[in-house]
Amino acid sequence: MGSQPDAEAGASADEDDYMNMTFEDTASSATTKNETLTQRKKRLAREAEIKGRPKSKAELAQEERKKREEALNTTTLDTSNRGFKMMAALGYKPGTALGAAPRTTTADGSGGGKDDRLLEPIGLEMRESRSGIGADAEKKRKFREEVEARQEADKKRKVEAGEFRERQQKEREEKKMEGQVWAAMKVCERLDEEDDLEQSVDGKPDPAQKPRRSKPLKAVNVLWRGLVKQRAINERDRRMRYDLYQSLSRRPDYIDPDEEKEDQMAMGKKTELEEVDVDLDEEDEELNEFETLEVSEKLSKLVEYLRERWHYCFWCKCRYPDDKMEGCPGTTEEDHD
Repeated sequence: MGSQPDAEAGASADEDDYMNMTFEDTASSATTKNETLTQRKKRLAREAEIKGRPKSKAELAQEERKKREEALNTTTLDTSNRGFKMMAALGYKPGTALGAAPRTTTADGSGGGKDDRLLEPIGLEMRESRSGIGADAEKKRKFREEVEARQEADKKRKVEAGEFRERQQKEREEKKMEGQVWAAMKVCERLDEEDDLEQSVDGKPDPAQKPRRSKPLKAVNVLWRGLVKQRAINERDRRMRYDLYQSLSRRPDYIDPDEEKEDQMAMGKKTELEEVDVDLDEEDEELNEFETLEVSEKLSKLVEYLRERWHYCFWCKCRYPDDKMEGCPGTTEEDHD
C-alpha cells in the first residue's frame, strides 16, 4: 500500500510539464546546428564585437533624448512615487495647489487677490544650445530689429520707386511742354512776319519800319526772342565750322568786288544776307528774366498772346475772325481733349 503513492509520484514526474515548456526557434536552432565551426567562430566574433563596441556620442545623445522625452510625457504627479505619498500624508490632494489659499477679503473689506498658484510642478525645458539664459531674448531682439530694418528699407524703396516714376512723368511732361513752347514761338514769329508784309505798300517796305534783316535782337518781342537768338547762334556756329574746311574765296557768300553782277547771279550769290543783326554777347536782362520762368508759364503767356493779338488758338491750330473766337473750347490743352 505504501509503494502505490510513490509509484504515482514517479509517474507524474516522468510526465512532461506542459505549463513550463519553452519552444525554441526552429529556424535559428536549425541554422545553429547546421553551421560549421568556421561560421560559428565568425558569428561569435561578430556578436562579441557588437557587444564590445562603445557607443558614439550621437547614439548616446539619442538614447538620452529618448529617455527624457518618455519621462516628460508621463505625468509629473505619479501616485506610486515616494514624494507623492509624503505630500498626500501632509494633506495634498490631486488637482489642488500647494500652500495657503489667498484670503477672499482683506482687512478693509475689499476683495482678495487672484489665486495664481500652480496646480502642477514647473515643467522641464531642455536647452539644446549652450548659450546663456538671456541669449534667446537677445536673439529675438536682434531678429526683430533686422525685420524692422528690412521692412523700413522695403518701404523706402517703394517710396523712392514712386518718387522716381513721378519725377520721370514730370520730366516727360516738361519736355513735351518745351516742344510746345518752341512751336508757339514759331507761330508768333510767322504771324508777326505776315503783319510786316501787310504793312508794305505795293511790295515795298514801309519807310518807317526797318527791314527784318537789320532788326536788332532787342527789338524782337521777348516771347519769341529766344527763338531768334538760338537760330542766330546756330547759324554762327555753322559758319565757324564751315570756315575750318573752306577757304574764304570758295565760300558761296563771298563777293568779289571785281566780279560782275551777271557772274554773281549765275553763281547764285546774294549781295545781301538776310539775317538778324544781333550782338550775341550783349547782356539781355529782359530775355534772361523770361527764361527763368517755368515752362508751363512760358507756354501760358505765348498762348494768351496769340489769342489777344491775332485771335489764334494754339490748340485748335486756326485763326478766328474776331476776339470772340466762337467754336474754341478753351485756353488749355485739356479743354481740347
